[in-house]
Amino acid sequence: MQFLKSLEVRFRRWRNRVIAPKRYQGDAVYCPVCEGSFSHFLPAGTGARRREQAVCPVCRSRERDRLSWLFIRDRQQELLQRHMQFLHIAPEPRLGEFFFSTIGEGYITADLMRKDVMVRLDVQDMVYPNETMDAIYCSHVLQDVPDDKQAIDECFRVLRPGGWAVMNVPIFADSTAEATTPGNVRASWDRRPDEHVRDYGLDYTQRLEAGGFSVTVYSAEDLVPDQSQRQRMGIDGPRTGYVHFVRKPEAA
Repeated sequence: MQFLKSLEVRFRRWRNRVIAPKRYQGDAVYCPVCEGSFSHFLPAGTGARRREQAVCPVCRSRERDRLSWLFIRDRQQELLQRHMQFLHIAPEPRLGEFFFSTIGEGYITADLMRKDVMVRLDVQDMVYPNETMDAIYCSHVLQDVPDDKQAIDECFRVLRPGGWAVMNVPIFADSTAEATTPGNVRASWDRRPDEHVRDYGLDYTQRLEAGGFSVTVYSAEDLVPDQSQRQRMGIDGPRTGYVHFVRKPEAA
């Protein structure tokens, strides 16, 4: 079975690299992650959360990935150094390739379920000692975590003073609402939930600050002021979200 899975992964990479650029040839949209121009982006999501113009047909980056890419790319010299200790939770493939090529040794991928990562890790109970990481990238993970306060505390604990993290979540309303439907939260955390265990609101910033972080929030408008460019990059929709950039204060 693992052999078949490997073949499937290689086929997808070949399809994305060879077939997709021809099939979606055009100049209507532009992906800053793979620097490709295409006729359109692919849809994502199902039901009420389905959205058009979301996924790059070649690198498979979504709106949130493209937004974070723009943020980090413009601050690469400040944020990324060779051999820094960088923890990438639930790694996005194309972003992971970029981080690894930039950082090299010190870049660590982690996930609770996936087998294509370096470390099996529960973000609520990390395996690392205090103050061992220079940076953490954790995007669209906490909405699936039963105890997000514990996860935020763990990220704070393992970061070194002055360390930073990107901790994005989908934002749906003004206030965060915990799931109340029993089917939304499975009994065991070592299985993927059917749905988010909470829908975050704009008060997510306060949750990060309560964990000890200083927080700066960037919107698509902050990073790309020109609306026509945001539309072409597919980061102008309501589900693009925000970059939640946090730092652990320097030691006193």
